[in-house]
Order: sequence, then structure tokens, then C-alpha cells
Amino acid sequence: MEKIIITIGRQFGAGGRELGKKLAEKLKIPYYDKEIMAAIAEKSGLSKEYLTQNDEVATNSFLYSLVMGTRTLSGQKTVEEIKMDAQREVMKELAEKGSCIIIGRLADYTLREENIFRIFLSAEKEDRIERVCNRDHLSEVEALKKIHKMDKLRASYYSEYADAEWGRAGNYDLCINLSKISTEKAIDMIIMNVSDWRRETRI
Repeated sequence: MEKIIITIGRQFGAGGRELGKKLAEKLKIPYYDKEIMAAIAEKSGLSKEYLTQNDEVATNSFLYSLVMGTRTLSGQKTVEEIKMDAQREVMKELAEKGSCIIIGRLADYTLREENIFRIFLSAEKEDRIERVCNRDHLSEVEALKKIHKMDKLRASYYSEYADAEWGRAGNYDLCINLSKISTEKAIDMIIMNVSDWRRETRI
């Protein structure tokens, strides 16, 4: 099978990870999500704890760097710059290995020069609240606060490093509202669109 690289951006609580895993199983290709953190830790020397706490979070502002002690005054790279350099290297290495699905972490932007298929997944707020409540054992109020917080962090992160609007349809090849279609049907839709895309681009 010719190489297929699919990147998935998603709203918090939309069900992106579940879909990504099932899509990878159906296509019989690797799925990369949390594994990326371990690879970044190994390449950068940063702790997994730091990387987990700052996963998909823009921390490159001067004030944040001073408060967190991550900015040096000698012209050396900040911790965040080291992290992002390592993340870019990891993404490119994964893409070079062969077909794969990568969740979040600016994969669509980092691999923009590759022939990739970019997906963005959303869902209605009520469905996202229900998912987050069940998954994280939170009240509806707590779940809504977490959804707002995580969406804001992801949007800020994307804007900071990709200089583009997170979730904007024009930045993706396929956008799906998972409240309007089941995960299984969404997977079938993705496979059909990827197949059409491959024929048209003659990969």
C-alpha cells in the first residue's frame, strides 16, 4: 500500500482519539498520540511530566517563560523552543517511516510540505459535555469549564505556532461533526475521501 499520512485535529471531547484509533485499525496503519510525548522526551531530554503538562499548550510568551523559569537571558533556546524543535523532528521521522495517523500537536502544519490528508473533528457542546463527564468523572459544570479551557488552549497553541486559525474549515481537507454522524460512518466517509484524494493526486 502506498504511504498515507492522516492528521487529525479535534475539539476537546469530540471523540477524536476514539475515531483515530478505530480508523488506524481499519486501515491497518500506526496510530500516534501519547507515544509522541515519549519520543519528544527522549529526543529533547525534557521530562515526560513537563511535556504532559504542556501538551498542545502555547507557552512561548516572554512573561510565561519568566514566570516558569524557562527563558534564558544568554540567547540560548528556551525549554519551549527545545520542546518544539524535538516535536517537529519526531513528526517528520514518523512521516518518513510510512503510513500513519497522527493526533493533534500541529501535525497538519508541521507536515504541510508532505502529501498529507488533514481532518478536523467537532461535535455539539451537549455531546462533548456528556463525553467529558463520563470519561473524566466530572459534573456538567466542571466538564463545560474544562471544554472551554482546552479549546482555548488548543486554539492559542495553533495560532502561536502555525499562524493560522484552529478549526477553520479552509485549513483542512475534511471536517466532520461527530454529533451528526456515527463514528463508524465517519470512518467510512474518511476512507472514501482519502481514496478519492489519492486518485486525484496520483500518489
